[in-house]
Amino acid sequence: MPSLKDYWSVKMLYKNCVAKNIMSRNRFELILRFWHFADNDQAPESDRIFKIRNLITKMVHNFQNIMEPEEMMAVDETMVPFRGRLKFKQYIPGKAHKYGIKLFKLCGVNGYTYNMEVYAGKSQTDGRGLVSPINFVSYTLANELLEKNTHLIGTLRSNRVKLPDVTKAKLQPGQIVGKENSNGIVVAKWRDKRDVTMLSTRHDISMIDTGKKNRKNESIVKPKIIIDYNAGKAGIDLSNQLSSYSSPVRKSIRWYHKVATEVLLGTAVVNALIVYNLNTPQNKLKITQFRELLINEMLGFIGFNQSEQDQTSLVLPKTRRAKHVFIQTTLKCNRNRKLRKRCAHCYNEKTTTVGSVQACKDVKRVTTLCETCDVYTCADCFVKHHTK
Repeated sequence: MPSLKDYWSVKMLYKNCVAKNIMSRNRFELILRFWHFADNDQAPESDRIFKIRNLITKMVHNFQNIMEPEEMMAVDETMVPFRGRLKFKQYIPGKAHKYGIKLFKLCGVNGYTYNMEVYAGKSQTDGRGLVSPINFVSYTLANELLEKNTHLIGTLRSNRVKLPDVTKAKLQPGQIVGKENSNGIVVAKWRDKRDVTMLSTRHDISMIDTGKKNRKNESIVKPKIIIDYNAGKAGIDLSNQLSSYSSPVRKSIRWYHKVATEVLLGTAVVNALIVYNLNTPQNKLKITQFRELLINEMLGFIGFNQSEQDQTSLVLPKTRRAKHVFIQTTLKCNRNRKLRKRCAHCYNEKTTTVGSVQACKDVKRVTTLCETCDVYTCADCFVKHHTK
């Protein structure tokens, strides 16, 4: 839907019977307005992400209790889009969402997220066998991880300090050079379409056949470092890709709402899908099907996997015209009078001709509504739109 209110719209393009039967729009907006995850009175001044820290901690705890970490994992950054005022808002031009809140994620090869942190303006590192992107890889990090019996693979910026001279070598396409220090850390440079500088604590500079052919029908060979790097990093890309389908993240001036929505309805749902598919390999679902299954379970709907014929039989009775009832509202305003609202039909007609600003001035407020549609309407519009 274009906006949240359209889920309760009476327009034929958007009208549905799910949202309004579960909860009224006003109630939903009120709950969303007061959606918090921490007590603001207890917020320490030094903690910028206090509003969602407890939520992140509990979710990560559940993620790690469900799945055992794999041998190969990857660390990368992902963006939650946000353009409001925020001290730790980031700008990354290479991302699909250039402005937003940066999250660091630790994912397995299958896309399962084991850990995540919100970048709040100061350096944070997490690290088993890690595949790490270019911004995080360094000699210092490799040494620290080796002390913890953890290997590191990643691409490397050639202007990092304390690098061997092989990073400055001039190479022809397909050539590779490398150097290994006493700790077993290998720094290599390979020339493909451009220079690629790599670091690994578990590889040499051997080349292997990928099993593919180029346009000249020649075998394509690549360094083992690159092949393992691409295989490891594919997990985070898969997690982000699945989370982006039918994304529940909506426009909001509250940054913690966006992060919480991404964690609860994005990353957590993707993790649940991966666990579900691992446990039921004979009945694997796509992300959209899995979201539908979750909604059906939470709302108590039945018939998720019904055949097309059964679905038709369920829909047909609902297409019969319901009896519309014209009533007076029982709601009171703050002056203890009947609540008045603009006639929805008059307002829509006026908006198309004179605009919304003038329509707000011209359309009268009424205390009557159609009980069936839950839409405020005047008597004339009720006869015109609800009785034919």
